[in-house]
Amino acid sequence: MRDKRWFFIVNSTAGRGKTGKKISKLVTSINEHKLDFEIELTKAPQHAIQLAKDAIKKGFHNIISVGGDGTLNEVVNGVMHSGKADEVNVGIIPAGGGNDFAANFKLTSNIDKGVDLLMKFNLRKIDVGKIEDKYFINALGIGFDARVAIVSNKIKYLNGLPRYLLAVIKALVSLKMVEAEIIMDTGKINNPFLLLSIGNGLSTGGGFLLTPEARVDDGLLDICLINKVNRRRVLSLLPAAIKGKHLKEPEVVIHQSRKIEVITKNSLPIYYDGELPILKDPLHFTVELLPKKLNLIC
Repeated sequence: MRDKRWFFIVNSTAGRGKTGKKISKLVTSINEHKLDFEIELTKAPQHAIQLAKDAIKKGFHNIISVGGDGTLNEVVNGVMHSGKADEVNVGIIPAGGGNDFAANFKLTSNIDKGVDLLMKFNLRKIDVGKIEDKYFINALGIGFDARVAIVSNKIKYLNGLPRYLLAVIKALVSLKMVEAEIIMDTGKINNPFLLLSIGNGLSTGGGFLLTPEARVDDGLLDICLINKVNRRRVLSLLPAAIKGKHLKEPEVVIHQSRKIEVITKNSLPIYYDGELPILKDPLHFTVELLPKKLNLIC
């Protein structure tokens, strides 16, 4: 039987504070649908993880993330760590800066339309990525794109793709290739590379289609490897990557794998779903896919 209780987790600082301005509209829209609901605002990084766990302990089965990819990632981690992911449905009202995961389903940031979609209650089982004891559902990047994400987090006056493009230019100043051994289902890679983008979803960085053929429920991670290039070549590859037209470029190699093992002598820049994780063993870690582990309202 469909549970009629809803728990909304809102990151009011998402989208450079734009989400906070939508809270009254959200409450109005929820009330118009006469829902039995609770709403909580995140107060600090990682708070949404605990809020999701607490909501599940209180008996909520519908947990809705209102914010960006980082907020959604925390909600997913809370749900997965609760041990009751099979009993919980996760919904999204994308209101952050990039909203890359929402792009897989063409979800709207319009509050009324977002709540209407939740009420239609279309459920889909999706795959979840895992690295150590952490989870992600959209993308994990190693190398240049992770360095760009680090720089992007420091830019306070832009959102989405414009912020990412500026971060790319800034990151190019200290361009450095990655040296690591990458072991996949399809074989090993030992050559220096620019970036390794592991996609459960199709885009990252506010709209870069690095893994444009990825599907969130196909049981495989799509891997975009861009081999060693110079600064000028990075700039010429960017326009193609934004549109997902880079796959035929000579430096670009696409793989699919259920598991990716990374062995390196130096700590690498890593990010996933807009977050910058701290790994227990940054020199030897495994990224794996858990098929159909999350119930998504989409």
